Amino acid sequence: MPTEDDAFWRELGVSWRASIRDTELASRRLETRLRFQSVLLNCATVLGAVVGVLGFALAAGTLLIGWMSQAWNLLTRGTTLAIVSSLAVMATLALRTRNGVETRSLREMLRSLQARTERLIRAADLACYAVVILAIGGTIGYALRIRLGHPAAVPLWKDFLAVAVVGLALVWSRCRQGRALRRYRHLEQAIGSGDELQ
Repeated sequence: MPTEDDAFWRELGVSWRASIRDTELASRRLETRLRFQSVLLNCATVLGAVVGVLGFALAAGTLLIGWMSQAWNLLTRGTTLAIVSSLAVMATLALRTRNGVETRSLREMLRSLQARTERLIRAADLACYAVVILAIGGTIGYALRIRLGHPAAVPLWKDFLAVAVVGLALVWSRCRQGRALRRYRHLEQAIGSGDELQ
């Protein structure tokens, strides 16, 4: 009968807990996971930096046009973009990680996985904040356009639909990373007493 511990090992990529005795095999699998995670984190860091820089540039241009034309909806949009861009930069800083895998033991690899997963959770939290700010800023901007007699070409509900889809994807990712973090901590506790892991 499969146990909860067996499920943890299968999700980690090791079929059975007994296989942890083969430290060489487990180390190779964990090292492969760490290297793949490094690639993803580096790509996400570059993407976040690009989004942050472009977002600040777009925010500055929008604020300038809004200030010169006294268009409050543009000022609202520019402010929203600036805040979201700041969050993108913060998420990028949270995702920064060292290149390569310098760990030498299973314990160190698990701790490295935990640290990186915590960075992903922090970035997901910031992204969720950005989605909420986009929704609030978009609503305010839409209301201002209506008040000024220039309704938006795209209905507000379509904007909300797009934001909701992104938000749900981020929440799903955040929950997934939270489960992964609990799994890694569980594994560290399960194998932490082994002499071969020192």
